[in-house]
Amino acid sequence: MLELILLGLLGAGALLGGNKKESSSSRPKGLGASGAKPAALLPASGTASQQLAEWRAGWEPTVDRKRWIPSGTAERILAEHPAPASYRPWMSSVGRSKDLVELLVTEFAIDNDAFLAGQKVAQKEFFETVEKDPLTDEQIKACVCMDHRIQIVAAAGSGKTSTMVSKAGYVLQQGLALGSQVLLLAFNTDAAEELAERARDRLSQLPGSADITAKTFHSFGLHVIAMATGKKPSLAPWLEHPGEDNKMIVSIIDDLCKQDQTFRNDWHLFRTVYGRDVGEWNVPAEPDAYGNGRRGFRTANGEIVKSKEERLIADWLFYNQIPYEYERRYEHETATETHRQYYPDFYYPDAELYHEHFALDQAGRPPEHFGQSYLDGVRWKRELHQAMGTKLFETTSAQISQGTALPFLEAQLAKAGISASFDPEREATGTQPVTAQELAGTIRVFQQHVKSNGINHADLQAALKAHSKNTNIDRLKRFVSIYERVGASWEQKLKDGGYIDFEDMLNLAAEHVERGRYRSPFTTILSDEFQDSSRARIRLLKALAGPPEAGRHLCVVGDDWQGINRFAGADISVMREFDRIFPRATQLTLNTTFRSPQPICDISSRFVQANPTQIRKEVASANHYESKQYIFAYAFEDARRSTEHLAEQLAQMQHYLKLGKLEPAKNGRLSVLLLGRYRSDRPADLRRWKAQFSEQLDLDFKTVHSSKGLEADYVMLLNVVEGNRGFPSQIEDDPVLQIPMPAPDPFPMAEERRLFYVALTRARRQVRIYTSLAQPSRFLVELAKQGAVEIEPIDAAPIEPCPKCSVGVITRRSGRNGEFESCSTWPRCDFKRNIVSTQEARDVGPIRLTGKVEHGSTCPSCDRGQMVRIEGKYGGFLGCSEFPVCKTTAQIS
Repeated sequence: MLELILLGLLGAGALLGGNKKESSSSRPKGLGASGAKPAALLPASGTASQQLAEWRAGWEPTVDRKRWIPSGTAERILAEHPAPASYRPWMSSVGRSKDLVELLVTEFAIDNDAFLAGQKVAQKEFFETVEKDPLTDEQIKACVCMDHRIQIVAAAGSGKTSTMVSKAGYVLQQGLALGSQVLLLAFNTDAAEELAERARDRLSQLPGSADITAKTFHSFGLHVIAMATGKKPSLAPWLEHPGEDNKMIVSIIDDLCKQDQTFRNDWHLFRTVYGRDVGEWNVPAEPDAYGNGRRGFRTANGEIVKSKEERLIADWLFYNQIPYEYERRYEHETATETHRQYYPDFYYPDAELYHEHFALDQAGRPPEHFGQSYLDGVRWKRELHQAMGTKLFETTSAQISQGTALPFLEAQLAKAGISASFDPEREATGTQPVTAQELAGTIRVFQQHVKSNGINHADLQAALKAHSKNTNIDRLKRFVSIYERVGASWEQKLKDGGYIDFEDMLNLAAEHVERGRYRSPFTTILSDEFQDSSRARIRLLKALAGPPEAGRHLCVVGDDWQGINRFAGADISVMREFDRIFPRATQLTLNTTFRSPQPICDISSRFVQANPTQIRKEVASANHYESKQYIFAYAFEDARRSTEHLAEQLAQMQHYLKLGKLEPAKNGRLSVLLLGRYRSDRPADLRRWKAQFSEQLDLDFKTVHSSKGLEADYVMLLNVVEGNRGFPSQIEDDPVLQIPMPAPDPFPMAEERRLFYVALTRARRQVRIYTSLAQPSRFLVELAKQGAVEIEPIDAAPIEPCPKCSVGVITRRSGRNGEFESCSTWPRCDFKRNIVSTQEARDVGPIRLTGKVEHGSTCPSCDRGQMVRIEGKYGGFLGCSEFPVCKTTAQIS
C-alpha cells in the first residue's frame, strides 16, 4: 500500500518538496506542480530532505517540461545524478530498489499526458488541416510523442503515410528539427515518391519542408557510400530489372558445372534426388498422390511409395539406372491369422536382394505416432528373412538424416554386383525433378538472408548444427555447400566488375555511418513498412539513430499482419523484437482504419490472428458503409463459368450505377480491383472489359503482392483454390531458408495467411471471391466453417467442408462398390463416407455405443461421419458429425 501512496504522491509532485517548476501553462491543475509536502513519507532528517531538494535541483534544468520528455530520461538522471546517500537506505527499506526510477517515470508520464492534452488544444488547427482529413487521437499522439525510439504498429488502411508526413510536419512546426535534418525512408521507389509528393503537397507552408529527404533504403545507401568515399558505387547490372538476379544465378551454375565435375555431380544430384525435403522425422507427412489403391508420394519412376524418405531412395535408384521393384510380393507365403502377405519395400531382381527402409532414429526408435506395433513389424521382417534364407539389408531414417543411407545402399548393391550409373538427364515418367530456375530462386533468397544478416561460413555451420534435430541435416549440408560455391562466384563477378549488390549497399552504408566516415545530418528518422525490413536495413537504422544519448529521434511504422516480402529478404521477426533491438523503445498503435468496413476488419483480423505469433490488436473502422453482406464467395464446377460470372457482375455494376441504384464514389465512378495470387491469374478478357466498362468503372488487375498500399471500392479475388499454384500457394518455402533466419515462423502457411489478409483488406465496400467447387482454398473453407462467409455454388450443388481436415470439401466419387463421398484433397485426407438416402436417414434412430470409441474415428453406425466431441447439458460426449441424420453417441474414453 505504501508503494501505491508513493506513486500517487509523486505524481502530484510530492517528491518535489515544493521546488518543482511548473512545466506548462496548459497543464491541468493538480498535475505536476503541487506544493504538497509528504512529510510523513520523506526522511525525517531535515538534512536528508535538503539533500533530496539539492539532488533534484541538480538535474531539473536538464529536463524541458515545456516539451515532450523522452523515455529513458529517468535512467539518464539517476546515472548522471545518483540519489543522495541518505535517501537510498530509506528507499531500500521499502523493499524495492527501483522505486525511484519508477516514481520518476510515472512523474514524467503524467507530464507527457498533460503536454499531449495541451498540444491537442494549442495545435488543433494544424492537426485538423495537415492532411485532407483531421488526424485521429492515435495519429496525434504518434506526432507529439518524441521518445527516442518509437514503433508504430498500424492496421491496414489506418493512415500510415499520413502519420509519417504529419509527424515530419509537426517536427518542423515545433522547431524540433530543420527540414534538412528530417529523413523519410521507404521500402520501394513508389512508396518513396509518394512520401516525397505528400510532404511537398501537405507541408508546403512550413519553413524547410522542401529540404526534407525522402528515399528508398537502397538509394539512401548509395548516397551514404558516395558521400563517405567520394565515389558513387555501381549497382550490378543484373540487379536493375526483376528476375535478372535469378538468371545470373542460373548462369553461374552453368559455368560451375562446365568447370568443375564435382560441383556438376553435387548440383544434379541435389536437383534430381534431394530437391524435395523429406520433412521432419517425427511429424506425420500428408500424402500428395494416389495410384493403384495407394495413398502416398509419387517417385520419378511413377510409383506411389509410403514416405518421402522412400521417395528419396527410389529417385536415387531411378537416376542411377538401377532396376528395382517397389513392394513386390515376397516369394514365400506369409499370410496367417496375425500377419498379412509380406511386401518388402525394395527388391533388386538382378541380385535377388531385398531392402527394407525403417523409420528408426539413431537409438532404434520409431516416430511417436507409429507406436509399438511398428517395432514388432521390424522384428518380424528380420526374423522372416533369416528363417527363409533370403538376402536382406536395411537403411534407416537416422542414416538418411546423417547422409550415410545412400552411400551404404550403393555399397550393398556393389557388393551384390550391381553398379550405379548416374544420369541426371534420364526422363522421369512420374514426379519431375526440381528445375534449375526453381532451385536458383531458392539460392537467391537464401543469399539475401545470409548477406543481410552478415552470416559467414562459421555462422552457417553453427546454424546447421542448431537445425540438426529431427531434420534431414544431410540435405541442408548439401544445399549450403552448393550455395557457398555459387555465392563465391557471385562475389567474384561483383569484384571483377567493380559492382555491389543491394545487400552490400546497405551493409556498406551502415559501416560508413558506424565508423564515422559518414556524418549523418539527420536528427529525425522516419521509416515506413518496417515489417518488410531485413537485418541489413535494421543495421543501417541503428547506425543512423546512434545511442539514445545522441538525442536523435527514430520512428518506424509497420504492420506485422502485412509482412509478405520474405522472398525479398524481409525478416518479420523485427516487428516483435523491436524493443530488444532498440532498448527502452515505445510502442504506439494505429488501430483505426479508414478503408474497410467493420465486418471486413473483424473477419480479416480474426483470420490473421489465428497465427499466435502475430501482434495482437483490435481494429476499429471509420468506414460506415452499410451492406447486407461484405464478403461473397462464388464456387464453380466449370472454370469458364467463373469468367462469365465476373463479366456479368461488372456489367451489373455499370447498369445499376446508370440507374442510380448503386451509389458511386466521390468521383462519380466505382473502382474495381481484380486480385490474383500469380500474374497468370490475370483474366484474358481484361483489356476488353476495361474498354467495355470504362464509362463508370475504374478496372485494374494486380497480384496481391503488388497491391500493398492500394485500395478499391470492390475487390474481386480470383482463383482462390487449393493446389500448388493456388491460394495459399502449395509451393512452400524450402526448409533450408530457415537456416539464415534469426527467428523462423513455425506456423503453417504463415506468410500465405498474411497475404490473404492483405487481399481482404484492400476493399472499401465488398470482397468477392472466386473459387472452384472441387478444390476451394483451405482459407476459404476456414472462413466458411467460422460462419464468416457462405460459399455460393453458381453452377452446381452446395458444398460442405470436410469434417476431418477442414481444408477440403466433400466431393462425390465413383468406386468399385458404387458412389461414395470423400474429401476433395484426397489423397492428402482419407475421409470418406457412404451416401445415405433420405429414407435411410429417417430409419436410423438414436444409437448409444458401448466400449471404447476413439475421438475422430469413423462412425460405425452410418460409416459417413466422424465421432467428435460435443458439449451437452450434462457435460461432454462423443457424437456423430452427421447429426441429426445420424444420432449415434458414445462416452468419452
